[in-house]
Amino acid sequence: MPVSSRLARSESARLPARYYALLLEMIGNAGNSLPRPLSTIGFDALSLQRPGATLALEQVDTLIAAAVEATAREDLGFHLGRLIKPSSHEFLGYALMTSATLDDALRLAARYWRLITPTFSLRHHRDDQDVCIDLEPALPMRPLTLRFHLEALAAAFHEEIGFLLAGRIPAYDLFLPESLAGAASRYRQLAPARVHFAAHGHAGIRIVLSGEAIARPLALADRHALKLARLRCDEALSRLTVEGSMAAWITLMLEESNDHQPRQQELARMLNLSTRTMNRRLAAEGQGFRNLGNLARQQRACRLLAGTRLAITRIAYQLGYRDAANFSRAFRRHHGMSPLDYRTRMSGPVDPGQRD
Repeated sequence: MPVSSRLARSESARLPARYYALLLEMIGNAGNSLPRPLSTIGFDALSLQRPGATLALEQVDTLIAAAVEATAREDLGFHLGRLIKPSSHEFLGYALMTSATLDDALRLAARYWRLITPTFSLRHHRDDQDVCIDLEPALPMRPLTLRFHLEALAAAFHEEIGFLLAGRIPAYDLFLPESLAGAASRYRQLAPARVHFAAHGHAGIRIVLSGEAIARPLALADRHALKLARLRCDEALSRLTVEGSMAAWITLMLEESNDHQPRQQELARMLNLSTRTMNRRLAAEGQGFRNLGNLARQQRACRLLAGTRLAITRIAYQLGYRDAANFSRAFRRHHGMSPLDYRTRMSGPVDPGQRD
């Protein structure tokens, strides 16, 4: 979903409280206390510990500002990220740990990312050799809050890769916004990551891992435990849609499914709904599944054409088309140009291998 669409939903965004409870614990362990009681921003420390507790983005803004004021430190996000492990994510963490390979874990993280935070989107895509993880701001945030989350996500990703691979962290490329370049010395702690600033041209984070790295098996892989953990993740996602927008949830799932275009029956099963009930809820929001699917497919096509080196035929198959010709016709109807012309316009001259 375009960032602008996500921004329109920011007023109702709720963030899992468990990570901010860890922030308070970190501050307390360092001998600091907040400059004013938590009750002044509408919650208390005990409420943060309750399962399923959430905070409004405005509360998170206030909490982060108070934490920086109490500690006089601007690296709190980085150090919080280094404390985060897969188990910090509740059932999603168990799903990550029991996945077969690192790539499987990354795909699960993309699928269930909404259970971690709505502040950023996560996209997992691969070209012929490497896998890219893009984390982009999905909500409008104050500069201090944005920086805090950027640093926390970069550090947490590094720590969680290390945990999943039993400390055998592979060399990888970490691309960060230029706004973090002043903290370059801090990121040397994330070796063997190769850290770059502003090289990817985005406001978020890009992580690039080799095919060899993501194929590594995980020590705690357990097919049965993974199945149970995924069921609980599906239930948690279902709860997020009870009072929210069905169309927004479906769009999110369609956009963040990387290896295939989910069918309506598959998404309905995740919510324990019949397709008839799903269609009724969509109709009440003035939407239809077919239209949402077509829009999501075209948006994914644009990202793959502009952001990867995948051949057009492979992109067509990944998007669920029978062949490249059908994909090209659909793309031209929607965008007024061929996939090749779009890639050339967005990325410059095309290598011959990217044409077919």
